[in-house]
Amino acid sequence: MLPKLKVSIFLLKRLERVKLQCSGCLYGIVYGEGTLLLLSFNIEPTIGKRSYEQIEHNFPAEIDLCGLVKFGDCADGLLSEVLSSVDITDNPIVLQCQLGTLVGLRASFFVHGKLEEVPYEVMEAPQLYNDFCFARLKCGLNIKTSWTKEDLMQEMHVLRKNVADGGLVFNIQNTKVYVNCSGPQSKNISNESLIEHLLQALPNLIPNDIQRDSNSMVRVSQQSIALGCGYDVINIDVFRCRTRDPVARDAPPHPSLNICIKNEEQGKVVVPMEVDTMAILCKKTKFCRLYDILIESICRALRLFEQSLTESLLENDTNRLPVPRSYHFYPHEFGHFLTCCYLDNCSDDEPHMQEKRKQLHRQLALPVTRPYFRRANQCRFNYDISIWTPLMNPHIGLRPSGVADGKKYLVNGNYYYYHYLQQQVLDKGWGCAYRSIQTICSWFMLQGYTTTNITAVPTHLEIQQYLHKINDKAFSFVGSTQWIGSTEVSMCLQGLLNVESKIVHVASGTDLGTIAPELATHFQTQGTPVMIGGGVLAHTIIGVDFCVQTGDVKFLILDPHYVGTDDLAIIQGKGWCGWKNVDFWDKKSYYNICLPQRPILY
Repeated sequence: MLPKLKVSIFLLKRLERVKLQCSGCLYGIVYGEGTLLLLSFNIEPTIGKRSYEQIEHNFPAEIDLCGLVKFGDCADGLLSEVLSSVDITDNPIVLQCQLGTLVGLRASFFVHGKLEEVPYEVMEAPQLYNDFCFARLKCGLNIKTSWTKEDLMQEMHVLRKNVADGGLVFNIQNTKVYVNCSGPQSKNISNESLIEHLLQALPNLIPNDIQRDSNSMVRVSQQSIALGCGYDVINIDVFRCRTRDPVARDAPPHPSLNICIKNEEQGKVVVPMEVDTMAILCKKTKFCRLYDILIESICRALRLFEQSLTESLLENDTNRLPVPRSYHFYPHEFGHFLTCCYLDNCSDDEPHMQEKRKQLHRQLALPVTRPYFRRANQCRFNYDISIWTPLMNPHIGLRPSGVADGKKYLVNGNYYYYHYLQQQVLDKGWGCAYRSIQTICSWFMLQGYTTTNITAVPTHLEIQQYLHKINDKAFSFVGSTQWIGSTEVSMCLQGLLNVESKIVHVASGTDLGTIAPELATHFQTQGTPVMIGGGVLAHTIIGVDFCVQTGDVKFLILDPHYVGTDDLAIIQGKGWCGWKNVDFWDKKSYYNICLPQRPILY
């Protein structure tokens, strides 16, 4: 019986954007009673080394090679090679796509040497988030190796064997649920229990809202768990059994943060490796499968480490090996995580790192005009977020604007909501434009255009000091409570972030509806938050809902004048982040609008 076929809506949208004749590989997960869910694809080079087996290590465990995708009338040279490499199903899948469209998309299983066309079901984002979750596992390992490729590969092979020898124990973080090679060691969880039983039993494991009750703490929506990721994420710790004697297994395991390959030979170096890896789990998965899935996730991380260290040995003539580190990314176009390994001694701007990312962009059919896999693009999970971090993406979950037959054009990416009185700055009445700059700078930081550190967002004082430095303001301006406008905002973005801006002038608030098409184009092509200043007030526009036929428009406003705690319900319910019509703007004031432009960067 052939598997039931489902295709992620994210994958379909990515396939639709491919406009060059080429072929590549499909990756997915087999779950339930043999259902195959397609989640991702890559583009294979027409010449040179194949990449489909290596790139599989970048995916979370359980996302495996499952077939081939063809765009246009490309040749079948890759077909037999790929189909023979598929392990997770006896019937590899083949998708045939027309260029730039989903019209005519055909799916076929390979059965007894022939293609048999089958229907497929589209899995929308809410269903994906409901049916699947991710496990994130962290532990520390190290090896002793010499500076040769052969020795490194041998030691990594032995380390993977040690990891898979049945001696590890996994603990669901902040619980008493342990899982060893025999299954879960818990009174309430058995081998037949499902992952969803664990999530149901632990409502606080992945809470919808994390309420922090000190003055400096914030409330974070579920969509912020991984900055726009709607999946539940389960954190898992790793331990190692003291003994394999079943009688002794009731004793608590001890931390397994130093599995080491012992070698007393001279000329060896110890390489520490902080494993940080992920696996996708269907919530209907039985616990009896969890152990093997987590072991495979560690092995994938080690293969990524081996690949990076091997490349370092071939490229550098030094007598030291750098430390490899994992970074998890969640491109919104994907609908799943992807992990890269970077070496600590290599900055993102080094030529070979840029070339490495360019190749990854091309393999995954991503444009090379914006960053996806710089360190600053890494996911920030809720447990990684500092208690003083502002609220993220407060527009998520808002009710519709009410514009009949309108089309929404929204900020593309993640940002922090900056407003009055944050960081103990008493800026009520004068700091709204400063807060708008901070929101815009946070967008560039979170999209990977600047450093990963939140200190990349300038303070009021740093903004004032820069404006004085370029002779736009007198020395008395520094440390003052003087407000600034759109022109100063554009100067700061150019000087502090090297970001150019477009300035649009509007004679009065009643005329703002006339620039709705321009704002729509901005959010389509640039996707950055927009600062608008009029009179003595500044706001941040993060979207428009616009009907071309009627001209009706509403603006999605992020209001920096809010002075309360970062409570999402209040911010949305009271309209501090919400849809506003043209009457919101002052009819007697002129407005200057600052539209930041994306730099070309990858």
